[in-house]
Amino acid sequence: MFFHEIIGQEAVVQHIREAVQNNRLPHALMLSGPAGIGKLALANAIAQYVNCLNPSDTDSCGTCSNCGKIRKGIHPDIRFILPIISKKEGSRQLLSADYFGEFRSHFFEEPYMSFAQWQRLLGGANKQLMISVHEIRALKQHIYLKAFEALYKVLIIWNAERINVQGANAFLKLLEEPPDKTLLIMTCSDPSKLLNTINSRCQRIQLGRVGVEEIRQYLLDKKKLDESQATEIAAIAEGSMANAHELLEDSSITLKAVYIEWLRAIYTGRYDKMTLQTEKVYKESKEFQKLFLALAIKKMRDSLLYHLDMKQLALVTEDEKAFQNNFSKVVDPTKVSFIAKALEESLRQISGNANAQMVFSALSIRIHAILRG
Repeated sequence: MFFHEIIGQEAVVQHIREAVQNNRLPHALMLSGPAGIGKLALANAIAQYVNCLNPSDTDSCGTCSNCGKIRKGIHPDIRFILPIISKKEGSRQLLSADYFGEFRSHFFEEPYMSFAQWQRLLGGANKQLMISVHEIRALKQHIYLKAFEALYKVLIIWNAERINVQGANAFLKLLEEPPDKTLLIMTCSDPSKLLNTINSRCQRIQLGRVGVEEIRQYLLDKKKLDESQATEIAAIAEGSMANAHELLEDSSITLKAVYIEWLRAIYTGRYDKMTLQTEKVYKESKEFQKLFLALAIKKMRDSLLYHLDMKQLALVTEDEKAFQNNFSKVVDPTKVSFIAKALEESLRQISGNANAQMVFSALSIRIHAILRG
């Protein structure tokens, strides 16, 4: 991964470049920030830059032996520690290395792969993924071995907040006495879930959400979307490249179709219709549910713009216009405000592991009451 391929994190990349060039890069880095903004991609770009044999002031060369192997995920001195489903195969505890082939084939094809995609790849959309103490013990055996080819041995820990308690205590000892020429890079969306002692021994680098225009331009240039679809996905993605890719996979068209039929069922007040449409959402993955609610919030605001006769400001495709024309007649600023708050509250509940069926059933009834006044 090159630095110039990292989207929307120019200030952070420049800070890291300068630290490397001035020999001020600490042995333990924590890349923190919201999910899906490119922390893992940046970790890989750092690993490539510090090990490049012919780096420039701005980036790795991409042509030396180290760059080539790191870009393919086959360098023996770059190791990824991944959250996995903890289980055994016979008497042997499975570790990240057992799943790395699957990870490599997807991450190095799409560096903004989401954690939800990784869960689905492991067949554990509803299972807890973790980094166990067994993983940390194996890591401690590996880290003190001499590097085969790299200038720096690099260990990248994805979603470090998923280290379990025993693993975190074992990892702390590793942080206290790291070997020379070893770089530990952790990515973390919620540092509060880590031990304070781990946080204090790492230099935290905070990444921000990617700008709407940067996501839109990426979708136009790299994914070859048309203008309207790129604009809509960028607006809904909430600054997350991973969300943008999830929307591409799930298709924003599908999400919109479910949203429109769901609202129509809610407006009728018929419980059987509401249940049928609600099932289409709560039976999907948590990531789909979160994207659905994010889209619903955006679309509800578009309905308000239609109601206020400000259609030109709404992000509405041709196939939505008839629905928005009709739906905008049954809302007003007060109703939209109440519905948006209900949607945002439901999004917080889903993000916090609430029961999806209960959340969406209650939300449907609440929105019906608001619409009917």
